Amino acid sequence: MEKDLSVAKRIKQLYEKEKLFVFEGSVVSFQKKENEAFSQATNKARQELSAFLGAKVSSDVNLREKVSGIRGTFGYYQDASVVVDNFVSSSKVIARWKIPQGKGMFEYHVLVFYDPEAFDTFIKQREHEINLYYVKLNIEKRKVTKFLKIENFEKFRQEFEKIKKIGSAIVIEILNGKIISREKDPILFLIKDIGLEDGKYRIIYLKKERELTLFIFKEAKM
Repeated sequence: MEKDLSVAKRIKQLYEKEKLFVFEGSVVSFQKKENEAFSQATNKARQELSAFLGAKVSSDVNLREKVSGIRGTFGYYQDASVVVDNFVSSSKVIARWKIPQGKGMFEYHVLVFYDPEAFDTFIKQREHEINLYYVKLNIEKRKVTKFLKIENFEKFRQEFEKIKKIGSAIVIEILNGKIISREKDPILFLIKDIGLEDGKYRIIYLKKERELTLFIFKEAKM
């Protein structure tokens, strides 16, 4: 049996907290195809982990909100399976072994494990990769006075919630520099002055007499 001892301490901690979940994959194959067999067994183990985590996200409201994160505040809920699959693909193999079956055949086994803290860290890292912007625009001068990429959403949450409550929302796409929208919103001509690159955007905004304040979320390419 081959073991990855680099995570032994973490596995012991999870076991002692009764939070250790281990998933096994196995496949029978000829010894000459050993590398391929271990790869297939690894995929099967990760499929088991994916099914477990997918069910966990679906049944846990708090976890589902974590997965959606800032996206959810804009009404954009990425399929949880995409998030789960991205996490599972990097899950660590902690052990693998083979059992002789005779006539050059072996049964190949692989173990992977689930670390809830690693999943939380993975979700938080995704939040930092989100393209979310805070923009202020002088309406009279049609000039952008502030354009910030939001790194810490909590600093803006209070203002965001206020604008979400009393402001308006719009979904647009910019293609070859042109704004495409199903809605004929009066601020479309002002959005053009912001100079956004091509992509799909969800925007909430508050328009005052002289100033336009916007939170702009750029959807990730799928």
